[in-house]
Amino acid sequence: MALLSRIYFNAVFGALGGLLGWMLFGIFGEKNPSSETAFLFFTHEGLNWLLGGAVIGGAIGYFVVSVEAIRDQSLVRFARLASYGVLLGAVGGALGMYLGEQVNYLFVRLSAGAELQRPSLLLTMLGRGLGWSILGVAIGMSEGIAARSLGRFSYGTLGGLLGGFVGGMLFELFYSFGGTSYFWSALGLVILGACIGSLSALVQAVFQPACLRVLRGWQEGREYPLEKPASLLGREEHADIALFRDMKIEKRHAYVKRINDRYVLVNNNAPAEYTLVNDRPVPQAVELQDGDRIQLGNVVLRFQLRAAANRQRRKPAPQPGVLVPPKPR
Repeated sequence: MALLSRIYFNAVFGALGGLLGWMLFGIFGEKNPSSETAFLFFTHEGLNWLLGGAVIGGAIGYFVVSVEAIRDQSLVRFARLASYGVLLGAVGGALGMYLGEQVNYLFVRLSAGAELQRPSLLLTMLGRGLGWSILGVAIGMSEGIAARSLGRFSYGTLGGLLGGFVGGMLFELFYSFGGTSYFWSALGLVILGACIGSLSALVQAVFQPACLRVLRGWQEGREYPLEKPASLLGREEHADIALFRDMKIEKRHAYVKRINDRYVLVNNNAPAEYTLVNDRPVPQAVELQDGDRIQLGNVVLRFQLRAAANRQRRKPAPQPGVLVPPKPR
């Protein structure tokens, strides 16, 4: 459920970003400029495509990159993450829109040489997918840069690439189907944003090495990936795992540090009676095992390893009538 919830929120906020981008493009630019001279930077059409891509990319990046801060209701983190999303999303969107038009123009020239009136829909969808994949890459990169996480940078980039490519192809499908209709172009951008947001979240969730799941307290049911060498837990706005509304939790309560394939909970000078692992106080540090129950203040979390979850899923079910010998102690 936590994975579905994460994908859902990313898809919804990405779709809102696509809709906002369409609305802003309608104010600042022309929605249906000619493509014949768009391959030139310093023409009205070329600059219009760059402006449109920057506006759309910035709007989608604004929502997708800051969705975690919005869910945490953290204003400071929201401002920082949204700024990265807007700036890098605008650059990626401008390059993506421009590249998509260049590829489409190339297909038009090749089709004209082959005595075809216009390229097939599949070719135009491919060109738009290649172009918008740059936007997806920029948004995925901005998530990693904003979180200062190499893991999120790589997983987000891959997810954004896939989301941008799929969303770009669907965008061109609806755009071509509707012609100059504003409704179909808006729907295409909504689907583009939803694809970038959802696939980025899916890839990150699939490849995350470990996570903390909230069993009780603030954001119950939420999963926080452990993708950094050291993840901060506490009430501080900049905490990687923000645990608000519990005054027994210090602002910088503890860290979960990754050492090779091991994870260690390190008490950051917080009271040991409010820092428990499996109901045992942790005055300094303790190595975590899959399934360990962590309690900070009144908040209870569970440590989960992806490798252990995969092993559990691959474990064959016992056949009826067959006794499974117990594991040696």
